[in-house]
Amino acid sequence: MKDHSVVFDHIDQYVETSARRLFSHQVVDQSQHHSRLGHLNLAYTTWGEQV
Repeated sequence: MKDHSVVFDHIDQYVETSARRLFSHQVVDQSQHHSRLGHLNLAYTTWGEQV
């Protein structure tokens, strides 16, 4: 799956349980894992303080 936003949109509209039934546990887990990777928030320092 290249666009993980489809899974997140479904979770937002329904619930994670529904997404796991529709897509599979593996797809939901991969989407959540990929959402945590590679997203830099430049508004925060390494200590979590906003700059």
